[in-house]
Amino acid sequence: MTTPEEEPPASSLHQDTHPDTLEETLTKEQSEALAKLATLGYKKLGHFGDDTIRFAVTDPSRKQARLIEVDAQHLQSIASNIDQHREHQEYRGITSRDGTYVEFLITHASSFMPSGRIVEQHNWSYPSADCDHVFNPWFVKSGSREYSTGFHIRAPRRDACIELSEISPVFHFLTPTGSALWPSDYTEYTLKVWVNPTGDTETNSRLTQQTAHSLLFELDARHGLSLSLASRALGRAIPTQKKKLTEPQSISFPSIVVPREVAALFSFAGEAFENPPFAFLSYYQVLEYYMPLVSRRDALRRIRREIRDFTFDISDDVCILRILNSAERTKGVSEEEALKILVRDCAREDRLTEFFKTTEASQHFSRKGPISGVPAINLNLTTETVSTQAARRIYALRNRIVHAKDDPRYAETPQLLPRSAEANSLGPDIRLARFLALETVIDNQD
Repeated sequence: MTTPEEEPPASSLHQDTHPDTLEETLTKEQSEALAKLATLGYKKLGHFGDDTIRFAVTDPSRKQARLIEVDAQHLQSIASNIDQHREHQEYRGITSRDGTYVEFLITHASSFMPSGRIVEQHNWSYPSADCDHVFNPWFVKSGSREYSTGFHIRAPRRDACIELSEISPVFHFLTPTGSALWPSDYTEYTLKVWVNPTGDTETNSRLTQQTAHSLLFELDARHGLSLSLASRALGRAIPTQKKKLTEPQSISFPSIVVPREVAALFSFAGEAFENPPFAFLSYYQVLEYYMPLVSRRDALRRIRREIRDFTFDISDDVCILRILNSAERTKGVSEEEALKILVRDCAREDRLTEFFKTTEASQHFSRKGPISGVPAINLNLTTETVSTQAARRIYALRNRIVHAKDDPRYAETPQLLPRSAEANSLGPDIRLARFLALETVIDNQD
């Protein structure tokens, strides 16, 4: 089976010049499978050789059609299984409608080598699984040695099975893998998990995902094999400038002074766009860098106001105590309060309000937004300023990322995990943190 090509140019969507050659060799069942796929939006473009068929399907998330090449021998399997599966919502993969089966694309982020090549470097020893699944291992020849790669193992309680093997035809058909970038002899591998039904679809899905994560953790801990589930395709969390470069862009000597630590954190946030929680935390650390400075500046402002008061009397203990209280308040301020002070003093209110007025922001930061366990932003709220709401949300989101799930202080809101659906939805919150970081840097120039 060949690999799919993503987003081909329109010129490549041509019909094969000899469409009847393959049609004459197809069985009745394969022709019926072709007809069913056509009703589902998979348009047959033509064929190559004796058994490879090319399809085009329009993907709503892309501007162009996606091309898929598949062996004719897989047509019946694809047509009979495609209705029973859908794309996974958090990871690049497919899942059965009842959640009892899932197939994940895997990746090895710390290596430039494609994950399939890494998988083929390993030969596993495991007991035969006493189950109904048919496992056909892929054989790899390296020099004079030939061995099987992948595995199929069953849980001791016989309530789950895990398999690492060649990508299935239905996965290949439903979900782009990106492996068209690799050589033609490249084999893509996926992690497949089956579990016995334990309840509703959500419960089953949670169990399959937990099983996959447990296996990957053990592969890393016991064998040093750091594989992970591939996340769904992400856009840049921090959008690049989309200006037309028809005119020279003006540049001048830097007008602001940025501490080395701040510059490094800001730069890393831009590099970490494929790991949204890291990008968010990097911008938060920029805010954290300035919290003591802004809190101290706020305390000095309060003290000066007391001294400049026309009723201030240096011989009056009450007046002196008010100054001491202002100084003590700085020492005892919590991180959340320090962040509120920072956003209030550094972010321009009109610019902050404007940030939340876009259609994307109004949906994302509402109570029905994709991130749970954090305050919503309501521009019409009269009991809290916009800056206070923004600070509370940023701090709550920071806690969801860095605090362990079993900490009793954060028991009501579980940890926001990397590669999760919520992590993949962090873009607007990252842009908010970036906006506040820029406002803070500008406001703290001497």
